[in-house]
Amino acid sequence: MIIRSAEATGTLAAPTDWRDRLVEYLRELPNIGLVGAKRISADRKLVSMGEFVVHPKGCHSLGEGLSADAFRFPEEVDAIAGGVVAIERKTWDEIGGLNESLGELALLDVSLRVRQAGKRCLCVPDVIVTDTTPLPTQSEYDVEFQRRWGFDRRSADLDTVRQLYAGTGLLWNPRWWGAALPFEKYDQRPALHWKSYAEVEVFRQRADHLVKIIDNLTPGGLAVDLGCGDGLYAHLLASKGVDVVGFDPESAAIDQARKTTGTQEYPKASPRFEQIGDGPLPLDDGSVQTVFMFDVIEHLPNPTAVLREAARLIKPGGHLVVSTPAWQFGGSSDPTYHLTEYTMPELERQIHAVTGARIVNRAQITGIYRDIIAIARK
Repeated sequence: MIIRSAEATGTLAAPTDWRDRLVEYLRELPNIGLVGAKRISADRKLVSMGEFVVHPKGCHSLGEGLSADAFRFPEEVDAIAGGVVAIERKTWDEIGGLNESLGELALLDVSLRVRQAGKRCLCVPDVIVTDTTPLPTQSEYDVEFQRRWGFDRRSADLDTVRQLYAGTGLLWNPRWWGAALPFEKYDQRPALHWKSYAEVEVFRQRADHLVKIIDNLTPGGLAVDLGCGDGLYAHLLASKGVDVVGFDPESAAIDQARKTTGTQEYPKASPRFEQIGDGPLPLDDGSVQTVFMFDVIEHLPNPTAVLREAARLIKPGGHLVVSTPAWQFGGSSDPTYHLTEYTMPELERQIHAVTGARIVNRAQITGIYRDIIAIARK
């Protein structure tokens, strides 16, 4: 069965046999339930190579904005949200067809039901359609989607998804759902940031720039270093007279932060550090002027939960500052410890979807680094 969205204006590759190609994938690859075409714009930019929904970065289109030539092999994804798709008639009947009440999210819903039933979704590069409609950042159908699935489509709480759908095909990708090795970075490389700050000029310049942002946003208030690691940034802020507390789940990081800052003198209060678990942070609602996460979000298996907790702490008019290495096609700045990396639009979209805060500034650090920085005001 072929479904074609209203926005798909035509096939640009294999115009005579594209239906056969989609069906061939259904027939020849194991357990494929739905196959979609690569979507591009008229100016040869990639709109989507399929969608991820239950993902640490939230709902996003794979490869959005790259050259249309990117992705020359099929990609397994959570969903196909538009363009042209082929689905097995048997699978279509099993999942109950199209849910018209979900409007522009109906095909996304179909894909997730295919996934839930234990079938795979595939986006292929050799059938291409012009379809410039991106995933909506907000939709009138989002409330219905959340009622139907139990999570926010724009940025799912993955702990909730795991509870609701454990044992189903929705939790198919072991990178997001499998057990990771212990985080041993601070056991293996204690005081890494302190050492880099002392010895590497470009690292020191980058750190001073990030700290200056927080210093300017926190006049007389409390700053929270969420994912503080070995405490370098909290130390630099306290050295400027900022009241700062650092939180981290790693005991080795907290031990190192306390050890290193314990020998320092500060113009006002010393930075404080606490190890945290899965529960709420030990601070009142609206008690914090600035929450910052430097090189943290790329490590998190469930960023939505952490961003939501950050938003709880920030007082009205306060800020959330997130810096992270920018996503690059085909690579990672730290393939050992980074779970995922973001483009700027993905980062902004997730922050706003979870916290409701408005992005008021954005920046990049270039050179040997490729950091993106998003600043949101509550």
